[in-house]
This record gives sequence, C-alpha cells and structure tokens, in this order.
Amino acid sequence: MTIRPLREVPPAALDALIAAHPYKPYRQYRTYSRREQAAILRADVDHTLATTGESSVALGTPDLMVAVIVRPLPWDSAYFGVPMGRADLLVRPDTTHAQREAAIDAACRTAREAGVRHMTARVDVGDLETLAALETHGFRTMDALGTYILRAGKDAVREVRSVGPLRPATPDDRDEILAITRQAYAGYRGRFHLDPQLPRDRADAFYEVWAQQCLSGAMADVVMVSSDSAGRVIGYLAHRRREPASSIGTPIYGGGLGACRPDAPGAYASLIRDSALWAHGQGAVAECQTQISNFPVIRVYESVGFHYVRAEYTLHAWLA
Repeated sequence: MTIRPLREVPPAALDALIAAHPYKPYRQYRTYSRREQAAILRADVDHTLATTGESSVALGTPDLMVAVIVRPLPWDSAYFGVPMGRADLLVRPDTTHAQREAAIDAACRTAREAGVRHMTARVDVGDLETLAALETHGFRTMDALGTYILRAGKDAVREVRSVGPLRPATPDDRDEILAITRQAYAGYRGRFHLDPQLPRDRADAFYEVWAQQCLSGAMADVVMVSSDSAGRVIGYLAHRRREPASSIGTPIYGGGLGACRPDAPGAYASLIRDSALWAHGQGAVAECQTQISNFPVIRVYESVGFHYVRAEYTLHAWLA
C-alpha cells in the first residue's frame, strides 16, 4: 500500500473512487441521478483541493481504495482560538479496516504537521467501519444529525395552524432575532459543549454568534422571519443555498439556524411550513437538520410533511 497526496492521484482513479463510494450525501433525496450525485461529490472535492493546499491524502493499492480530504476551518479556528480542521473519507465498498486506519493515520499526521490541533469528522450512519476506524484513532462521537427534505412538485406541504406571516428579515429585526436566539439556546448543549477542552464561554455564545453571521450574509443566503398580529417577530429561519448541489441539479435551501419565542405556541411549525412553501416557490428542495435525539423538532418536520433522507455522526479528535 502507498500513501500519497491526493493531487498526485490520476483523475480517472479519483472519479472511479467517487463513483464507487456508497455513502454519497444525496443518494436518498430521489432528486439527483447517480451521475449528478457523483458530479456533486467531485465538485466538492475539487473545491476543497483548490483551497487546502496539500492537506489531503490517498491510499492506493495500485488502484485508489480510500481517500481522506482534510480541509482547514478558518472561521472555527478564529472563533475558538484553536487551529481546527475537518476530515472526510471516500471509500470503496471493499475497502478494508486496515486501509481505513492507514489513511486516517496519514491524514492526522498531515494535519498535525500543518499545525491543526482539533479535527472534526462527519460519517454517514451506514458507514460503521469508518466510524470504528476513527474511534481507534482517538475520535469521539459528539452528535448525530438527521436531515429531512420536502421536494418541490413531488412532496405535498401539509397544513398546520398558521401563526404569523413570513417575510424577509430586515436590519430592524436584528435585535429581536438575537434576543430570540439567546432565549431559545440558553442551556442548550451542542457538540462544542460536549468537547471538554473547548472554551465553555465560546460554546455558550456560539449560537448567538452564528445568528449574527447569518444576518451579515456570511453564513446564510436567506433569513426569513414570522411575526404575530401586533408585528412582533416571533421566530426566524436562516437558510443557505446548498452548493455545489444547487448549481449541478435541483436547488436546495437548508442547513441553517432557526428559533422561535417560547410564548408563541405553534410558531415553529408554521415557520417551517411557510419556509418550505417559499423554497418550493423557488423550484427548490426545502431541507432541515437537527440532532436525531431532538424528537420535538423531528415531530414538527414530520407534521409538515418532511421526509428523512440522511443521518451522520459528528466526531472530534485532538491531535497531540
């Protein structure tokens, strides 16, 4: 077995690995053809390689069996004051445990030599072999995310009680959106809280800062708010236009942050429904994510008609 930078791998070998990779992110969406699924993954890999220098490794036998793409996380690094990165694995169905371990070991060495101290990995829940190989190298599971979608023209948006009209956020909504975020996420324990070596005060402030980044346009393309009959903002939802999927096939809006006031019952279901209708008006798939243990929110998604399409484990490791 040989380990080498991914840039040295022949393009045809990388294309073959991507085609064979069983855990393509959009394989259950029933929106993208197999060709489009492979093209989306290849575009994502190419973008990462164009921006990450040599922070990638591949393991070949002579044929390429497994690749690990390591990307730096500049925003996360600046926010937490720790050099951070993320690792993603591409595997063939017949990739062995030893090959996974060798590639992960090489990726961690490459990242450590580049100064990265904290690594995140996200693994499809179906890929238990990669999960086990990551755990062997000191990665610890921090959360598990479920993804739900509603497809324009194919999935009906179910009626729920309407609580307030939906409109684009304006600069005047900023203070109310941040106040809703502070209230909604007070005491919430996310994956950064579960990592004991990360600064607790930064983990506590993370969601408010995320909301600020959404309002600035840095972490969201669209921010919508709902308001009550008196005009008070009762909830918001920030979306990103998912790329490269949206440029290759059907557009997707999702992967954002949202919250509602606790004194506005039914506001969240109404917001999710209206946001799905807005996305469908753009000819796009509406997408939502939450922790798979967040049953109240999952029930809201299901009540509006969203379908479960993906789940992933998120793991952290500290590189000594």
